[in-house]
Amino acid sequence: MKYDSRHDRSEPRVPRAMPDPRDPRDPRESREVPNAPPRRILFHINDFGKGGTETSLLAWLKVLDRRLFAPSVSVAYPTDELAFWRAHSIPADVPVHVLAPSRWMYALHDMQRQRKLGAHLKVLHKVLTYCVIRPLAGQRFRQIAREFDVVCDFDFSLRQVAGSGKTPWFGVSHFSLATRLRNKSARHIARRVRQYARYDAIAVLTPDMRREAQQLFEGQPVNVTELPNVIDVDELRIKARASIERPAETFIVSVARLDEGQKDHGTLLRAFAQLRERQLSTADLLLIGEGRDQAALERLAEELGIRESVHFLGFCPNPFPYIRQAEMLVLSSRYEGFGMVLGEAMALGTPVISTDCPTGPRDLLEDGKGGLLVPVGDVDEMARAIERLHTDTELRRSLVQHALKKVATLAPESANERMLALVRQISGVDQGAGE
Repeated sequence: MKYDSRHDRSEPRVPRAMPDPRDPRDPRESREVPNAPPRRILFHINDFGKGGTETSLLAWLKVLDRRLFAPSVSVAYPTDELAFWRAHSIPADVPVHVLAPSRWMYALHDMQRQRKLGAHLKVLHKVLTYCVIRPLAGQRFRQIAREFDVVCDFDFSLRQVAGSGKTPWFGVSHFSLATRLRNKSARHIARRVRQYARYDAIAVLTPDMRREAQQLFEGQPVNVTELPNVIDVDELRIKARASIERPAETFIVSVARLDEGQKDHGTLLRAFAQLRERQLSTADLLLIGEGRDQAALERLAEELGIRESVHFLGFCPNPFPYIRQAEMLVLSSRYEGFGMVLGEAMALGTPVISTDCPTGPRDLLEDGKGGLLVPVGDVDEMARAIERLHTDTELRRSLVQHALKKVATLAPESANERMLALVRQISGVDQGAGE
């Protein structure tokens, strides 16, 4: 029996480990104020785009308890996306520092992001970046960082200057470090190890990433710690209530950059075509995201005879109404870090399917209890998993129940506690000392 469309369903209740009526984002709540002033934390990212790294940073900026933290952001380059996120998502109380604010400093960078640099301009861009822009930006950053209690290099783009000054630093790895260093020369790996050792801590998102990194850096002076992303269920549900024009009565959704090197939408399209050919699904497929491979994926959908049933929606600043109303969310990646969109779907009560790729989905989905796992690139198994979620009502309910319990451990209160523990650790503050 096919599971009914859920766009009119009530919101599932998220179990909580302990009741906490306060909103950690609102510093005006009546609660005992810590003796210490809020820790001034400076997050850095090279530039703002539309990916999962930016999404996870925005979540931290919103949920950090203002009684404990005073967050700011620095970026190397201004982008159109930065202007968009400042208008829509970056909290008003978060200052943003731009290290390369003059047009001559970022014009070629913008052209590179748009893949519009010719051979001669590429050489000029490289010379300007390494010889002029980076030194100037690094000098400006060091001046800014003096005013903060801790620096978080959110994408390792400051690894050349990490650890400078007296302010403690930690970096965040959103992907498998072992995968990033695979097939690299011993010289390259040794240089990276020296750079990572400049940080007071390297934060990774999952237990698998931590185990992998500890093995990689065994015997090296690199401090690896676990800091999962934060998922604010209440905020997601508010956004998910926005009205949308449904592109089909029932649909499957995938939210990911259209980049076949990582996201592998080709496998999803082939699995979907298999289901349609065998008349095992009447749902359409929504692909939310943009990227360099969109034209190739549209051609593939045409070749597979499913183009009319596949909707390319492009970038969507609020994909959550689509996720909430979908039959399921599918992530077909070759590799992931945390898989933020999986956690977001789980928080909204939407069953999920993910490839069992390194190094995040298996932990987030609790070895398949909170969502179905399929081998990377396996079209047949992907099709079977989608068919199971279409037809097995009890399986869907079980997956949603386990998923809600998992995301409850990633709520703002727990996230603030983890961030505070990390900051205290690298600042040399005794964990047992009172605030």
